[in-house]
Amino acid sequence: MQLPNKNLPWPISWDGVVEIAASEGCRLAAYPDPVSKGEPFTIGYGMTRRADGSKVTRGMVITQDEADAEFCVLLTDFTNDVKEVVNVPANENQLASMVSLAWNIGIAGFRGSSVLKAHNRGDFDAASRAFGLWNKAGGKVIKGLTLRRAREAALYLTPLYVEDNPPVPQQVDPESSLTRSPIAQSGAAATIGGVATAVTTAVSSVSDQVKDMGLDPLVIIGIIIAIAGAIIIFQRVKQRREGWS
Repeated sequence: MQLPNKNLPWPISWDGVVEIAASEGCRLAAYPDPVSKGEPFTIGYGMTRRADGSKVTRGMVITQDEADAEFCVLLTDFTNDVKEVVNVPANENQLASMVSLAWNIGIAGFRGSSVLKAHNRGDFDAASRAFGLWNKAGGKVIKGLTLRRAREAALYLTPLYVEDNPPVPQQVDPESSLTRSPIAQSGAAATIGGVATAVTTAVSSVSDQVKDMGLDPLVIIGIIIAIAGAIIIFQRVKQRREGWS
């Protein structure tokens, strides 16, 4: 992985620079857009224009030093554009992740994005989730975009300083057992209660027909509740495997 010169005056955190550089890669010869197979042509670290404002054209070649220097200049322009529309203070990681998104989707796309809207209303959790909305190209979900958005969202949520993290106890309780799981307990109680009520009502309404068939309505209710309980247990085991409480 080719990384740019760290000693240049980067406008965002080095983690943000690395994210963009690693996601874009660095090519010293112009290449066509992978979806359109033509324009816009790209060079260096995902640059569709040069630092002087000129378009990248077919056959264009630059040196590594030119790629690094122009990346720094253009990234500074993007950072300034992002700062102009961010109305709620952003820490370095939030800014870097939003600049990374803008670098990929364009500043116009960023201005209208749910990421910016959520950040500007102070809903940082919603902003982090909204990165994932930008994972398609040509109408198709692109794995590389999905992974990049996940990394940007993670960077956006990464605290900068120790004081950003509230103190946590060093003695941590073990995992709750499945039977003591809050989700399992509340879900089982609600579901079984609902099933029992519904089944009791239904069986009561046809109790005479059930008895004529030689069946005990209470036995039928018990069987249905047992089946519902088995389904609930299966769901809770599945949730536990997926890390839910």
